[in-house]
Amino acid sequence: MNELRDKSELNADVAELLYEKSYYDNVCHPSYYACLQLMSHKLIKKGMDLDRQASIASSRFGGNSHKAIMNSVSAFIKTDDYHDEKRYKNYLKKLKEMRERADYKNVRVSREESGECIRMSKFIIQILNSI
Repeated sequence: MNELRDKSELNADVAELLYEKSYYDNVCHPSYYACLQLMSHKLIKKGMDLDRQASIASSRFGGNSHKAIMNSVSAFIKTDDYHDEKRYKNYLKKLKEMRERADYKNVRVSREESGECIRMSKFIIQILNSI
């Protein structure tokens, strides 16, 4: 199932294009989903198909598929540096918050904040690609 990996890569590219065009509010969404789709892809590669991911979300996380995917993939995150693992978790939390802020709050996302979303996403993807 390379489609999710491909979608992840497309979302990362879209985030960069939106940033270059100064659509800063719109950068957070594809930055976040680039990470989430890659997580789901990595879970499939580990033997957890999409139906199983949905079942876990339903039974253990009250239907919250994002939380279920993040929690499930965390078992596979192994870094040589404790600080990288801590930064991964912090960035993931912050990126999710920024995506929710950009999508649902009555505030604008600055150039600096949108650039930070891209940087956080790239770091998360780098960690995920080590799985």
